[in-house]
Amino acid sequence: MTALPLITIAHFADLLGELRRETPGMLNATLATADGLTLASTLSNSHEADRLAAMSSSLAGLSSALTRETGHGTPRQLILSSDQGHIVSMQVPLPTGEVVLTVVTTHKAVLGKLLWSCRQTAEQMTLAALPA
Repeated sequence: MTALPLITIAHFADLLGELRRETPGMLNATLATADGLTLASTLSNSHEADRLAAMSSSLAGLSSALTRETGHGTPRQLILSSDQGHIVSMQVPLPTGEVVLTVVTTHKAVLGKLLWSCRQTAEQMTLAALPA
């Protein structure tokens, strides 16, 4: 992945913060490179953000392999539901390569609104990364 300008990464961090503030039930959000490095996160603990980024990129890779092997094209999002809430990961296309947006919520999050909010944030990130 080609390096992104620091101002773009700072904008991504702002978008993640906005997503967290405006989405009921959201605990945190992380944006990772395809090779598992943290670009931006709402987590204050960098070790937690790095672990989530690494796992998110691994899941994105597995999801891509699964959809490719089953003839289902490109995955849109991966949704994990548990007793405690949801974890949603989706690939965000950027001119420099795809990144993975992952959000973690409580059970209070409404899945439809969560998915819509994540898609809107992903679109804003794609637009922000376009060359001026």
